[in-house]
Amino acid sequence: MAQESEKPFGVPGTTDAGTGAESSDEEEIKAARAANRFDIRRLIGGLFLLYGVTLTIAGLVGSHHVKTKAAGVNIDLWTGLAMIVFAALMIFWALARPTVPQARETRGQGSGRIRRAPAT
Repeated sequence: MAQESEKPFGVPGTTDAGTGAESSDEEEIKAARAANRFDIRRLIGGLFLLYGVTLTIAGLVGSHHVKTKAAGVNIDLWTGLAMIVFAALMIFWALARPTVPQARETRGQGSGRIRRAPAT
């Protein structure tokens, strides 16, 4: 026996199977949070942060011989710090401008900015 109020998972603005009522605002907020949780900017930022911290630690506690192999520059330390800065920028970008699901009325229409090339 099928349930009457089955809703598609994670699709904001969809209707119930039997009633025709739109999904609630709470469900749309949950869907937006799920979309933001796996935003590519957060994943890239987290990965760069992990590698940056690892390289920075290696640059700080490594042997003097390994630290000065690259013409006397501690390349692990500087690369690790640069990766941490890049990770901070990616995570800040993801938090400052989160993704927002499109409204049901405009879904599939696009922004209108892309135009087809003229036929030759």
